[in-house]
Amino acid sequence: MSADAAEIFGDLKNPKMALTWNQQAAAMPTGVFTRSVGMRLAIVGTAHLQARDLELGNRSVDILARVQSSRANDYVREFNTALAPWRREPAVREFIHRTRKELGVAA
Repeated sequence: MSADAAEIFGDLKNPKMALTWNQQAAAMPTGVFTRSVGMRLAIVGTAHLQARDLELGNRSVDILARVQSSRANDYVREFNTALAPWRREPAVREFIHRTRKELGVAA
């Protein structure tokens, strides 16, 4: 439920609450809920961006590279779109290249 709350508050553009709920969701074991954890990390990455904290979702990509999920890839695509203001930053360009290569996700 806490992962769902993190997603809801991210959709509401309330990064503070999304990150608060993420702390509770972080207790989910990665091996059991791989897809859910990867999606949550993409959502949390977007919340960091909304809070003006350029934290890239590399851990999300690490996890999502092990699953096949169009829904998860949609979250990464949304995250990449949110990176638009920082497109010229080398770390952002590298991250977007990585999502294309490893997940087949275009920005």
